[in-house]
Amino acid sequence: MTIYILILLFSYLLGSIPNALWIGKVFKNMDIREYGSGNLGSTNAARVLGYRYGILTLMLDVLKGLIPVYLVTLYYPDNNILHVLVAMSCIIGHSYSVFINFQGGKAVATSLGVVIIISPKSVLFLLGLFFMIVLITGYVSVASMSVASILPITVYIFNNKDIAYTLFAIFIAILVVYRHKSNIVNLLNDKEAKFTDKTNKDE
Repeated sequence: MTIYILILLFSYLLGSIPNALWIGKVFKNMDIREYGSGNLGSTNAARVLGYRYGILTLMLDVLKGLIPVYLVTLYYPDNNILHVLVAMSCIIGHSYSVFINFQGGKAVATSLGVVIIISPKSVLFLLGLFFMIVLITGYVSVASMSVASILPITVYIFNNKDIAYTLFAIFIAILVVYRHKSNIVNLLNDKEAKFTDKTNKDE
């Protein structure tokens, strides 16, 4: 039992690392929370800090979910409940970080890292859909909420109707949509920024 608690604590703390925040401060001497949408995610990092740092933020946020879940599936391959609990710890850490007063990102990139391990076929399908929606609408938020909403269906199909994984996918869908509540308001008021909109030009 103790080892499980330590695994979950490690997963939460790793998920809590605010990559967009430290990248902004180290490389640009900027607190990204004070610019653009104020969100600690890769989309805002790309707009405010430049695409290079946005990609770096994305990669690190994905790894926060991917690494713990990969390790737990490697050492506890048959314990789907533990897989789900570790995945949830990473995502909750990202969205409600202990290092920044339980603030955080919108759970998309870290969820991607988790799902790459848990349901890789879902990722292949949903990434294509994600980019198609971004190209059509220009809104990353719309694409994120759309693929998150469809995730439970793809996980159910591609993971042989596994109940634990499907319930976890429902958790992701609800959390991602909830964390995008300000984006929903902006979309309704025609104030949502498109991905190509930039707050700060990169050199």
